[in-house]
Amino acid sequence: MRSFIYIVIGALLFVGCTRDLTDQTISEGTTTTSDKILNDTEDAIKGSILVRFVPNAESCLATRSDATRTGIEGVDMILDNIKGYAVEPVFNITEKNRDKVYERGLHLWYTLYFDEECDIDTVAAELAEVADIERVQFVQTVHRTTNPQTLVQPQIQSKATLATRAGGSISSNDAYCKYQWSLNNLGSNSEVRDAGVADNLPPVMAGADINIIPAWRLSKGDPSIVVAVLDEGVMYSHEDLAANMWTNSNEVAGDGIDNDHNGYDDDIHGFNFVRLDNNIKWDNRNDSGHGTHVAGIISAVNNNEIGICGIAGGSGNNDGAKIMSIQIFYGNGGASATNVAKGIQYAADNGAHILQNSWGYKSNLVDKSAPSNDRNYKSVLRVEAEAIDYFVANGGDDEGPLKGGLVIFAAGNDGVALPGYPAAYEPCVSVAAFSPSLRPTYYTCFGTGTDIAAPGGEGLYTNGAILSTVPDEFDDPSIEHYGLMQGTSQACPHVSGVAALGLSYAKQLGKRYSASEFRSMLLSATNNIDPFLTGSLKITFENGATQTISYPAYKGKLGAGYIDAYKLLLQIDGTPYVVVATNKENSVSLARFFGDGVHNAKLHKIEISDEDRAAIGLGDCTFSAGKLNLTCSKSGVATISITLLVGGGSLEDKNLPHPIEVTKRFVLMAKGGVGANGGWL
Repeated sequence: MRSFIYIVIGALLFVGCTRDLTDQTISEGTTTTSDKILNDTEDAIKGSILVRFVPNAESCLATRSDATRTGIEGVDMILDNIKGYAVEPVFNITEKNRDKVYERGLHLWYTLYFDEECDIDTVAAELAEVADIERVQFVQTVHRTTNPQTLVQPQIQSKATLATRAGGSISSNDAYCKYQWSLNNLGSNSEVRDAGVADNLPPVMAGADINIIPAWRLSKGDPSIVVAVLDEGVMYSHEDLAANMWTNSNEVAGDGIDNDHNGYDDDIHGFNFVRLDNNIKWDNRNDSGHGTHVAGIISAVNNNEIGICGIAGGSGNNDGAKIMSIQIFYGNGGASATNVAKGIQYAADNGAHILQNSWGYKSNLVDKSAPSNDRNYKSVLRVEAEAIDYFVANGGDDEGPLKGGLVIFAAGNDGVALPGYPAAYEPCVSVAAFSPSLRPTYYTCFGTGTDIAAPGGEGLYTNGAILSTVPDEFDDPSIEHYGLMQGTSQACPHVSGVAALGLSYAKQLGKRYSASEFRSMLLSATNNIDPFLTGSLKITFENGATQTISYPAYKGKLGAGYIDAYKLLLQIDGTPYVVVATNKENSVSLARFFGDGVHNAKLHKIEISDEDRAAIGLGDCTFSAGKLNLTCSKSGVATISITLLVGGGSLEDKNLPHPIEVTKRFVLMAKGGVGANGGWL
C-alpha cells in the first residue's frame, strides 16, 4: 500500500553570486562557481533546468520581450547554443499576489527549457558561470515509493463487508460512522486480525481517539474554512464529498477563460499540477484512491444518511469545511518539484487555511541523501522551502479566523527515530501515527522533529485501519465508495480535520489568530501518550520478515502527545479544563480558579448534570483545604460548576455579615493513564 508518498530527489546545495561574471561574492558569503550547482543529475528531467537570478537582474527580466529569452546577455548566449525555446517564471504572478511574491523573492525563480539532447550537466556548469544567476537546480520529478512491510492494502469495501463490521459508538445517521474508531473508541470495536501475525499485541484502548464527540457539541465545521489536499486528485463528485468541495465561485466552468485572473483557467475545485491543467483526475485502477481517502477523513459530509463522518464535515446543512484538490500525483506520473511548489503557492493565493500533505522524503536515517536538519533542508530544497514559507505567511484570509496558513505533514512510514522532510521543517506540524491501542504504529516515524500523534490505523487489528472515502470506477452496485488504509498519511488528515474544526469554531466566536498562535494552540491541545508506552510487540509479516517494537523507546519522542479536538475548542472559547485519572481518587487543587486563598473558602454547592455525571462515572465529590476530591470510573468529559463562599458567615446565619458567592465553571476530563499531578493542563 502507498499510505505514505515519498519524493525521490538527489541532495541539493544552494548558494549564489553577484552580477559581475568574474565576481562570485554574495551577501551570504563567498562561493565558487561549482558551488552554485545544487545537485547531481540523478532522476533529473531532461531539457529543463531551474535557476534563481540575483535581485539586480530584475530589471532585465521585467522588460524582456521574448518569452524564449531572459534579456540577460550571458544567459541568452547559452540559450542560443542549447536551442532554448522557453523561459518561464516558476511562481505565478498576478496583480493580486504581486506584492507578496516579490516580498519573498519568488519572482527570481525561472525554469529554462531547451533541447533534450543537450547534456544538462554541461548546461548547469555554463549557467553557473553567469554572475546574474544565484542558484542552478536540476528539475526533479516527484515520485511515490511503495511502503515496505505493509499489512493493509487499500481496500474497496462491499456492502456486505461493512454490514458485518463490529459496532462503534458515534450517534449519527451516517451509515458507516460507527466503524470509525479514530473518532470515538470504546475499546470494543477492533479485534486481533490473525493469530500468529503479532505476539503480545496490546488490547484496544478506550479513548484512543481524537475526542470528537464533545467537540461536535460546540462546532461541526464551517464552509469558509478551506483545506488544500496536496495529493492524488480528490474525487469531487463523490457522494460523501461533493457538498464539501471547495468551488471557485469566480470561475466559469468549461469556458476556457481565466475569469478570476488568478492565472489558471477553469480551476473549479483546484488544479492538476501533474498535467498543469484543470482536469483533476482519479482512477482506482491506476491510483490508490489516497487523495480521496484523506479528504474524507477531514470533511466527508456528516448527517447525510450515507457513508462516514468527516471531522469538520458539518451537520448536513452545507456547513462543512471545504476541500481544495491540489493534484500532484496520478497513475505513474508525478509533478515536478517545480510544479509542487506552484501547487503550494496556488493554495495560499486561493484562500486555503490549511495545507494537508501526506508526502515527503525518506528519513535521513533511511536515505543519507535526504535532508537531515532545517538548515540543510532549506539549502538543498530551497524552492520547496520557500513555497512552504510563502503559504505560512500568506495562507488563510484577511478577515477570517486565521492570518497566514497552517502546514501539516505526515511524519513518514519508515519506522525510524527521525521524521522525513518537509515534515520535520520547523514551520510544519509533523504527525506520527498511533493504533487503536494508543501505542505508536509499527511503521510510524518518531523522534526529534515529530510534533504530535494522531490515529493512523494498524492492520494488526481486524478493524484497525482507517475507513474513509475512495473513488469509484466500478459498475457493480454492491461495491461501496469507501475503503481502508493505514499510515501517517491517515494520521495527518486527522490533525488537519481537527485544525479545520478549531478554525470553524473560532470563526463562530469571531476570534482571529496568527498562524503561529493557532499552531501553538493545536500543539497544546493534546494528551500524554507516554503512560501507555509499555511492553513490546513482535510482528511477522507476510514475506516472513519480523519486526520487534519496544514501546518504551518511544517515550518523549511523539511530540506534544496525541491530538484532542475538544481541548482545542475549549482553548478557543477560553473554557478551562482539568484532566483526572479514571479508577483512582483524584485530589485537584482549585487555586487556579479561586486564587491561592481558596483553602480559606467554604463550599456552597457543586453542580453537574445527571448526564455528565454518568458520562464519567462520577461518584461523590468532597471539598477540603481548597481541593476537590473525586473518583471517576469512566473516560469521558463533563461540565462542572463550583460555588464557594468567601468572607462573612453562612448564607443561613442572618446575624453575621453575608458571604459572597464565587462561582467557577470548568470541564472535567476523565482519562486512563493520567499522571499523578492531578492532570492540570
